[in-house]
Amino acid sequence: MKSLISDTNGLYLDCTFGRGGHTKKILDKLSSEGQLISFDLDDAAMKVAKNIDNKNFKFIKTNFSMIDDYVEDDSLSGVLIDCGVSSPQLDEPERGFSFQTKGPLDMRFNQEQNLTCKDIIENYSEKEIATILWKFGEEKESRRIAKLIVKQREQNAIDNTLILAEIIKTAKTVKTKKHPATKSFQALRMAVNSEFENLTTCLDRIKDKLTKSGKLVIITFHSLEDRIAKQTFKPKINFHEKNLPLIHEDVSDKFKISKIIYPSQEEISMNPRARSAKMRIIEKL
Repeated sequence: MKSLISDTNGLYLDCTFGRGGHTKKILDKLSSEGQLISFDLDDAAMKVAKNIDNKNFKFIKTNFSMIDDYVEDDSLSGVLIDCGVSSPQLDEPERGFSFQTKGPLDMRFNQEQNLTCKDIIENYSEKEIATILWKFGEEKESRRIAKLIVKQREQNAIDNTLILAEIIKTAKTVKTKKHPATKSFQALRMAVNSEFENLTTCLDRIKDKLTKSGKLVIITFHSLEDRIAKQTFKPKINFHEKNLPLIHEDVSDKFKISKIIYPSQEEISMNPRARSAKMRIIEKL
């Protein structure tokens, strides 16, 4: 947390509470004056948060894209975003996130929302499914997979994660070290939860929420999320009449973006799911 906390008396935001691991570490570093707000949509996260007894901590069940409703401009000393799915979510078959255990085609972070993975698999067109797999998973065989999904659903119901994973495995011709369904399940989860749209909105709002010298620490698990973070905080480019690029002089907020920081081998050995994690620190100058 040393990368995040520069003012122990400040106000901090954990945008993705999960099961509270990061939240608890932040609270341990804050003074009696420091405050922390945590967001999450998951009902299980809310139950865990209720067990945190700290007068300077507040949990709000909401999507982090709604940051404007709860945080004032120029008020945050630091923000943490962990874009990964929490391990308990993956380990609970009934949530439908894992391709390794049998569960419903759900994948919702917010179990009160209507759209599920099942809706996409049953009702979306072949082209729409292929677009999701390519856009959010960078799945090179997205068209083959989408074609087989549509063909199979016309014959039999695709009603659990293992059936879907097997269809994807059958469709793929390129073999890799990762499970064949990895990218497709990631893409479907992102589509169900509008993850890119919500992340883009949240990051754009954070630019105004941070105080001077305030920091955003963002942990991503693939290049698409990291790219959104980088592009959001890069200086905006305008063009002269001769079409030459020029940094816009009216852009008052400038940010320093760190290089990617990777997990140590020790951390990976303790938590193998961290092997694809990347962290960036973005500081408001």
